[in-house]
Amino acid sequence: METLDVPAARRKVCRVEESTFPTLIENCPSCGGSIDVSDELPLAPISCPHCGEGLCARRIFNNFELVELIGQGGMGSVFKAYDHTLERMVALKVLRPEMSAGEEERAKLEQEARVTALVNHPHVVRVYSFGEASGQFYLAMELVEKGSLDDLVALQTRVSEAQVLGIGAQIAQGLEAAAEKGLIHRDVKPGNILFSDAQTTKIVDFGLARVLEDEAGARGEIWGTPYYIAPERLNYEREDFRSDIYSLGGTLFHAIAGRPPFEAESASLVALKQIKSQPVSLEAFAPDVSPETAYVINRMLAKEPGDRYASYRELLEHLEFARAKVLEQAGRPGGAKREVVKVETNRTKLSVALISMVAALLILAVGLGLFLTSGRPKIAALRETIMRGQETVVADPMTSGLGALAAGDQAGAQSSFRAAALSAAPRSARAQWARFHLALACALAGDSAAAQEQWRLLAQTGLFNDRAEDRELANMFLDAAGFGLRTNPLRLDDLARYPTTGSGSLVFFVAGVTDWSLGEQEEANRLFARFLEIDPVVGVEGWSTYRRVAERLLSGG
Repeated sequence: METLDVPAARRKVCRVEESTFPTLIENCPSCGGSIDVSDELPLAPISCPHCGEGLCARRIFNNFELVELIGQGGMGSVFKAYDHTLERMVALKVLRPEMSAGEEERAKLEQEARVTALVNHPHVVRVYSFGEASGQFYLAMELVEKGSLDDLVALQTRVSEAQVLGIGAQIAQGLEAAAEKGLIHRDVKPGNILFSDAQTTKIVDFGLARVLEDEAGARGEIWGTPYYIAPERLNYEREDFRSDIYSLGGTLFHAIAGRPPFEAESASLVALKQIKSQPVSLEAFAPDVSPETAYVINRMLAKEPGDRYASYRELLEHLEFARAKVLEQAGRPGGAKREVVKVETNRTKLSVALISMVAALLILAVGLGLFLTSGRPKIAALRETIMRGQETVVADPMTSGLGALAAGDQAGAQSSFRAAALSAAPRSARAQWARFHLALACALAGDSAAAQEQWRLLAQTGLFNDRAEDRELANMFLDAAGFGLRTNPLRLDDLARYPTTGSGSLVFFVAGVTDWSLGEQEEANRLFARFLEIDPVVGVEGWSTYRRVAERLLSGG
């Protein structure tokens, strides 16, 4: 988020009185001494001036207890917090103190919060409540923890075309629902599009951009993200829902092309006006994109609002049509994507068959020689030798890896799982399972760097899957990767909202391994014990292995 200077004639005067920021006093939980935390940020680590005990400042905001910082931006900070009144976890957005300093600012924030709270749509982050504490305005919102589109672009650089179109359709639905309530977002960008699971996205921060825009105008600035800001705002012209369509188009362009639609050496108003007067061509930066997708996004980014879509309904029809064409092309018999997988699979099968045949012939020849020299008593040994030879040739590296993991042979497990990952199609469920197992084996071996590398790869490929039947699995991989990448331990209470049936319940085991690798044995034991209470899931090949590992670690092995 950046601000742009505007002419002095358009500036307003805004003053903040020093008295609007109250003195904040907290008591040390160890010695009870009073501490002035007025200048401290929420959850900032401080030391008690009386006894030297370390503590976190400003943990309580009315009935909300801050748990951890999960994001920061131009508006303020977002914390994971526990609502003691309704007994649930929420996302608490604590705005900058100056945003709620005066009566006028508070009134605007409250009005926007009330209107936003009326929007109840599956693709809009819900606003539960709002209030003020310690001189700062806050919003309690639905907790959405699967990362943002901005995170996904950082991981993948270019997100798959079908996925981007699906995201675009979902966010357009959310924007449409808000527009029906008279709301324009004004700051649609990758960072404000959040994943609630591997297939579901939600738009966040409705209403706040309007307040920040007024605040920036008072300083002679334009509030907005230069890459995605609509041209009409730069020209001080009236905005409507088509301005959000423009920003959404810029966001989808960035995700598909791996770069924003416009880049300038300077974010000055003059430079932005100049580059945004030029026509946009998605094909120029993503030549492999389908004609249907290029048409939709280029039209969304038309300079003149009248040349963009006249309604969200029309936009949705075109986004869904373009996505259907992309999926049809990907699934067409003989299509490039399917043929590559087919060829690799056939080659693998052919190689295994040839190796098995050659090995069997060699073993048979050796066995025949033994029979001729030693007689019939060697027949049983010959049969055993042949069976061992066949098992050696056709052994599945995934099965071998699970066996090694169960036996505590982490080096052998890592070797097998790497082989399994290399032999699988990169975005297949088998490849994701291989990375999942490999990350666990590395963590159990004490190699946290290697484990985190695999968790990152898993996050990169596990965020989205077009197959509905893989949805639960994709979510589990994403949750597991998030746990594996943590540098602070988990508590059993943190997993209260996670499933205890199906493949999703594997996160209890991953959380236990995470805490164990961080040296938090007591909390790891609680997580392992909870995992062992869960009924085995049919179809998850390694479930018995995970149980053996959990039992071994619980016993201190």
